[in-house]
Amino acid sequence: MLKRWATPLAALTTAIALLLSGCGSDDPSGVGDGTDTPISVGVVGASDPQWNIFTKKAEEAGIKVEIKDFTDYTTENPAVKDGSLDSNQFQHILYLARYNKDQNADLVPIASTAIYPLALYSKKHTSLDQIPDGGQIAVPNDETNKSRALHVLAEAGLLTLKEGTGVIAGEEDIDTAASKVTVSPMDAQQTVTALASIDGAVVNNDFVNDAGLDPNTALFADDASSKAAEPYINVFVVRKADAENEQLLKLAAIFADPEFTAALQENSGNSAVLVNKTPEELQRILAEVTESLD
Repeated sequence: MLKRWATPLAALTTAIALLLSGCGSDDPSGVGDGTDTPISVGVVGASDPQWNIFTKKAEEAGIKVEIKDFTDYTTENPAVKDGSLDSNQFQHILYLARYNKDQNADLVPIASTAIYPLALYSKKHTSLDQIPDGGQIAVPNDETNKSRALHVLAEAGLLTLKEGTGVIAGEEDIDTAASKVTVSPMDAQQTVTALASIDGAVVNNDFVNDAGLDPNTALFADDASSKAAEPYINVFVVRKADAENEQLLKLAAIFADPEFTAALQENSGNSAVLVNKTPEELQRILAEVTESLD
């Protein structure tokens, strides 16, 4: 259904050069309208090294940007929707699809970065078979990341989901009698703290480095290169009315710049699967994922 991309390096380099060589925009949206007001980009983890590179590349392209740091996932999309933020880069397509559907919003992706494996960590155990029957596992409590975490635990053989469970799974979809562990949903950032007292936690990539976790020590991770992982492509998001804005498209090109992707990959502990899709491809996937939601 969904297909992974492959882009020759030469074509990718040419596309970046073309987008970064453009002049200023007279887009009526007001984003990048030639004033001194910077274009704002909301992220989780503004201190990550790739954002310094992003800012430098933007300045080289004649664009002022302001990287705004957010500590959770709940406020960035509303800020873009209401115009207090120009864009964001923190979420995957499934998260965006759910937000748009629930809030009657029309945010769209115009660039992709990577798919990050979602992994299970433990400070008490060094292998899956050490996790005891009835063990407690923390998972993120937002719907889409909780769903992915439940699927990760099912793939790891620790949890059994009821027959017919779709891409969105909740506690009601767990076959408790057939499952080895119990789950404790909590704020994504708190899953790291919980590691000290429970058997394990499925930790979002945004918090792995800050917590000092090594992706190589994860007990289990899903396959980020599989077709089933495409709803989890992380994307650069803007309002639909701004999707053709020239300045934003210049910024979108930076996400495929080799210096930026090298820093992003290093910051992920070399666990990221880099993805570069066109806005049209991303928006098609978004439409398909949205249609699959209840």
